[in-house]
Amino acid sequence: MNLTDAIQEPLVCGRISICRIFYSRQDRHNPRRVVPLFVQKNQIQYSWGMIAAQCIGLGDRKYRVNAMYLEYENVADPDTAITIPTYDRGEGRDYYPNLAFTANRDFLRVPLLFQPSIGIEPGFEDFFTDGFDGNRLTFHTQSQGTTGVNGKPFSSGVNSKIFGVALVATPEFEDPTKDIIFARTYFDVADQTPKLASSQVGVTWDIAFM
Repeated sequence: MNLTDAIQEPLVCGRISICRIFYSRQDRHNPRRVVPLFVQKNQIQYSWGMIAAQCIGLGDRKYRVNAMYLEYENVADPDTAITIPTYDRGEGRDYYPNLAFTANRDFLRVPLLFQPSIGIEPGFEDFFTDGFDGNRLTFHTQSQGTTGVNGKPFSSGVNSKIFGVALVATPEFEDPTKDIIFARTYFDVADQTPKLASSQVGVTWDIAFM
């Protein structure tokens, strides 16, 4: 494989799984029911290399992946189809602050629910020991809060509809301007997911290193 091939086909890949997480009125911490919605692949951004270099080469834990962006639009009707933006592997976080200049788009910046787990990517079982090591990280988060980073409301009352997500390293969590995008993807129209009053939107993100 030459350098051009490596740039076009990174030896790291990922996929997301989206679900609805239902809670009871009495217990907002323990899920009552989880409903899977869909699974799809993501795009790995070039900036993942900086994250890897800092963590692997320099051992700097500040650059570990510990948050996600959940991009949404407030639409007139929950069935409204959202037009996704075009983006390439070179695009970083600059896109997200610019959502402040849109009429109805914003994003949630949410921490991971807990430390990622390590598993074995299918097809690599001969090289790792289940429960001991592996080559796949799995990250989890869910929607939370009532306001996006740029100040737009996020709720069922304004028909907030999640249509894209990003996996993010936050060297200083209190300073979003230093965030680095690891991976990013957008949902097909049929999979764009409205916020419901009775549930949150959950995201599971697998990243495999091969």
